[in-house]
Amino acid sequence: MSDTEPSANSGYETSDVDPGTLLAWVGLLVAVIIVSVVAAWVFFDVLAERAARRDPKVSPLAAAESQLPPEPRLLVKEHDALVSARKEEEELLDTYGWVDKERGIVRIPIVRAMELVAKEGLQSRPSPGKSP
Repeated sequence: MSDTEPSANSGYETSDVDPGTLLAWVGLLVAVIIVSVVAAWVFFDVLAERAARRDPKVSPLAAAESQLPPEPRLLVKEHDALVSARKEEEELLDTYGWVDKERGIVRIPIVRAMELVAKEGLQSRPSPGKSP
């Protein structure tokens, strides 16, 4: 055996890959991918057309889709809604106002109400066992 020629049992490739064969395989792979994409596109168009034909016609008496869904709805701007609700609650808790003007019932600020309760206490009901 000569030193320049590898033996048949050398354990590695003795020649390079043929570039023509490699390019042919790459070209075939690209062609298969392009054909698959076009076939899928046509297939989905055919199915969409078939589904459109089979869908029932919408009655003109049917409700329009622009109607709002029933309550409760999702909050789009939750932070703004929370700030607005807290502002309204603080307005009720921190100001004077009429609850029922005809009956003379008023609303007082919560801080003032707590001061009055601390100073005067709450009225208690007479116990049911004792009659006046």
